[in-house]
Amino acid sequence: MKKPDVSQIEKTISSLLPDEEYRKVCLSLFVESLFKANTYGSDKWGAYCYSGGVRLLVGSLIVFTIHKEGLWLSLDKQLLGEREDEQSMLEKSKAWRWERGKYSEYERVPSMNGYYVPSRESLDIWPIIRDFHFEYIKRAADKYNQLRSDSQKKHNPELLTYISNELGQSIPGPNYGNIPETNVFEDVEEFERASKELPETERKSIMLSRIGQGAFRSGLIGYWKRCAVTGCDSLDLLKASHIKPWRDSDNAERLDIYNGLLLIPNLDSAFDKGYISFDDGGKIIISDMIKDGG
Repeated sequence: MKKPDVSQIEKTISSLLPDEEYRKVCLSLFVESLFKANTYGSDKWGAYCYSGGVRLLVGSLIVFTIHKEGLWLSLDKQLLGEREDEQSMLEKSKAWRWERGKYSEYERVPSMNGYYVPSRESLDIWPIIRDFHFEYIKRAADKYNQLRSDSQKKHNPELLTYISNELGQSIPGPNYGNIPETNVFEDVEEFERASKELPETERKSIMLSRIGQGAFRSGLIGYWKRCAVTGCDSLDLLKASHIKPWRDSDNAERLDIYNGLLLIPNLDSAFDKGYISFDDGGKIIISDMIKDGG
């Protein structure tokens, strides 16, 4: 299934949350949870937009959903049992209600789940909810080494671009390349040994697609979120470009997001051929070959 682009996401969320102030509050609380999940590892979480709302996953579990009924959150069951007074405060609040359906609880990482409807009057209970919710994110992150592979495929970088634009703040992206480096590097070296007879350009293309490009591109999307020069946020169009050429880089540099730029195709091609470069301040430098019409 094709992932929605930024404009589709904007349309879905604006339809779901038409009130701008309420929308920004919901997105801000979502981002708080996203940042918390990211503290336990950039490969532990993912987020995506679907027809009914927005979801944050940690490990294999949905921990936060924005939809028309409010904010659906997983709270840590053990901590709730230890802090009964605060649990009672939630239950007395008109802004909180427990989930009574199929997803009222998780068993693998024990939770109690419910809905919160934020408002100016109810923001005072958010710190209580947040404590229980953040503890659950921690336990879920501790349970799983990495976001499950099928959930990784659901992650939607364009959603993060939309939220970043909507809130005017930088948001980290996940990096599913955080597998043990020795495995990645051994794969690179093994492929290089087995492909010495191939032309350099073909070897690079195959290696990027089979080994390094997924992790490298995912890292660049999380860091840049759009073309580093034009600001284009149609991520399907953008190319992951190495600053220090692939052939001259060691294995760590080949996967290092600080050795890369996210560029639209024509700039990627010009950069790769040396027709353009960038100074230390990020200003574009155009080769005399182009200026002179060469």
